[in-house]
Amino acid sequence: MRAENTDTVTCPSCGATLVAGLRFCRMCGYRLGEGVEEYVPTQRFDPSSMPKAAPPPPATDPFTPRATWGAGPAPIQPLRPFGATSALDQPGPEASSPTWAKACAPKRGGWWLWVVIGLVIMFAAGILPLSMKLKRARGGLDNPGPPAVSLLAEADAFDTPDGGGAMIRGLAGPGSSLEAAGLVGGDIITNFDGKAVRDAATLRGLIAQTPPGKAVEVVYIHDGETKKTTLTTLGRQDFRGMQPIDTRPGGRGIIGVDPGGRVRLPSVNLYGVELDDVDRNGPADLAGLKEGDVVFEFGGKPIRTAGDLRLRIYESIPGSTVTVSVMRDGQRLDIPVKIGRQRD
Repeated sequence: MRAENTDTVTCPSCGATLVAGLRFCRMCGYRLGEGVEEYVPTQRFDPSSMPKAAPPPPATDPFTPRATWGAGPAPIQPLRPFGATSALDQPGPEASSPTWAKACAPKRGGWWLWVVIGLVIMFAAGILPLSMKLKRARGGLDNPGPPAVSLLAEADAFDTPDGGGAMIRGLAGPGSSLEAAGLVGGDIITNFDGKAVRDAATLRGLIAQTPPGKAVEVVYIHDGETKKTTLTTLGRQDFRGMQPIDTRPGGRGIIGVDPGGRVRLPSVNLYGVELDDVDRNGPADLAGLKEGDVVFEFGGKPIRTAGDLRLRIYESIPGSTVTVSVMRDGQRLDIPVKIGRQRD
């Protein structure tokens, strides 16, 4: 064991009892003498003996590291007027640029990286659908083509008659481009926009390739006669079907009949629609229409299909009187019918 020093002294400043040999009083810090060193003395250096600092790197390259720690802080740049440029605005040497900056540099072909990043962000945000595919042949995005025109919705359907072409089964609502061009149910389209129509599928394909607003030449057969007209297509959003009728005051008109099939009229080259049923005490019954009558005209408009007869009845204003032309036992009858109102 090391022997303890039992000699003591008294601090002349504060009177504290201290171990002999200390240089300073531990209580008040008074200097006692040249005893044991408890603190490392402060070292002071002559500035003239310090090594000279290396000059800072050129201001034109902000990415170049400093040569030594002794170079000191970077020089303060003076304020520049708005829009002015300085050496710091210029890109540094490629060798010292960050890796991502090199990869995205246009001159190194890195623009594609920005494209990929943008697509990933848009996919994650749901802006682009996941079903979007890349074209294999051309390397671009799939072209969705022109939007589908309302012709696919303006007709109840297109049928293929025995002689070929596409027959309009009926008009699906007022204000259609078909009706504006003079076409009605029962007309057979044989040529659409300069292309032959072999069947209903061919016409549907041609319609899908036609943009809205295009004027199309249509060749068709009406009551056995070949005719030609110009049809201006509508966008699907421009054709609202039966909505204009359903939302008007009074709603759809009714006469109380059940349209049947198409019937070829004797002694004339046209078709009509036979009435399968007539509601008792309904508007048609009260006006004198009977089961078996063949309607070929309603309010001055030709009726060749059941779809067109329904449309003409629905679009008639409740309370108005419409003349219905029928064939009964080989005789033409023009019967005025007061249109009823559809009950809720």
